[in-house]
Amino acid sequence: MLELGTRHDGGLANDFTLARRRRMMGLARGVTVSTLGAPAGPIARSGIVRGDIRRGFGTANGVARGVPLDIRVRLTSATSGRPLAGHAVYLWHCDRDGNYSLRSPGLENENYLRGMQATDSAGWVRFTSIFPGSHEGAWPRLHVEVYRSVAAASCPATRLHAAEIMLPADACVQAHGTAEGHPGATVMMACVTGDVRRGLVATRTMGI
Repeated sequence: MLELGTRHDGGLANDFTLARRRRMMGLARGVTVSTLGAPAGPIARSGIVRGDIRRGFGTANGVARGVPLDIRVRLTSATSGRPLAGHAVYLWHCDRDGNYSLRSPGLENENYLRGMQATDSAGWVRFTSIFPGSHEGAWPRLHVEVYRSVAAASCPATRLHAAEIMLPADACVQAHGTAEGHPGATVMMACVTGDVRRGLVATRTMGI
């Protein structure tokens, strides 16, 4: 088993614990809990609730550089198809070199490319990010966890869903000039539009 701090897919429970242990929490650059529109719980106070995940939060000040990627995820009910409003989506991914903040050597004190948003009335969340690279030969992907609300995310047991959203080969070629890795068996694939000059947009609807 990988030790805490070496695995990249531990999710919010592990990431939150690790960032808190390294004293990286706290709102920065004048952002307030009321501005975030989130309950005043530990998750909201951490600074991780944000839409632009290219910069670090709290005491971390690193910036992830790369091809712009606008990530849009919509949550719907798997039974009725209706949008799920007010649910919290925690999303994270590696940088353009395939390294993860908090986890990869040299990035232990960075926490960029990680963030949480609450779905709007139509079930959508949106993150401003960069196109990820290939981690250890794996297909470029976005890691996602879903909670009933931002407040509920403080308790790991309330997690409703976890998934990996793969980015298609043609988009990887646009961003990096090559499509590395392989998606393996059944995967959840994003629809990617746009171009490198104006930025790419990854969209995926998830039934929960």
